[in-house]
Amino acid sequence: MKKEHGITVLILVLLWQVLSVVVHNDILIPYPIDVLQYLLQIITTQNFYQSVFQTIVRVCIGFGISFIIALILSIISNHSKVFRTLFEPIQLLTKSIPNISYIVITLVWLGSEKSVSVICFLILFPIFYNNFLFSMDNEPQELKDIARIYPESFFELTRSKTIPMLIPTILSSSKMAFGLGFKVAVMAEILGQVRTGIGRQLHIARLNLDTTGLFAWTIVIICICFIIDWIFNQLINKKSNGG
Repeated sequence: MKKEHGITVLILVLLWQVLSVVVHNDILIPYPIDVLQYLLQIITTQNFYQSVFQTIVRVCIGFGISFIIALILSIISNHSKVFRTLFEPIQLLTKSIPNISYIVITLVWLGSEKSVSVICFLILFPIFYNNFLFSMDNEPQELKDIARIYPESFFELTRSKTIPMLIPTILSSSKMAFGLGFKVAVMAEILGQVRTGIGRQLHIARLNLDTTGLFAWTIVIICICFIIDWIFNQLINKKSNGG
């Protein structure tokens, strides 16, 4: 974290403290120290790690499936105008449907436990597909010339040229998609009332008017998203530096 980021966080915490003192109602705005104590308490419990693990697993499943299918279909679309034209209505449909519609419909069809990963897949797929296809559409002209001069099979061309070209897009898209998928998964867990997960803990805190717990679990989500961003930033920087 940069020095400026630390200053910003400090200012936000101070404003939070001022608001909690002015309101003086922990149901509306709990004190930062109370949230910190709650957070330190829950991270010593097994239930905390089970909840975090279950949510991350659900996100990883939806993320992985959407990534693989989007990569395959985008490469096929790039090589086949017929397939691209046939798939275009589905592409537009997946981009147009609101996220909340995905969540509600999938919960009705599949129930709470099975739906979270499917929801992540439905929301993340168009992000991957559109970004991959856009990157291939803007392929440098010199790579296109090389492909025409030295024609190769579809699979060899994909392995030697397309995948390496897509790596920067894969990393940047994955960074954005994983963070989004994590937040969407938590929302789906809350609405679906799953048995275990971060969304379950937020749901229980809401029912009990436990705003301190809501703030603490929200901080957990922020920290996880921060760690995810940091990991992808390291990978992107390594790639940019020729690693």
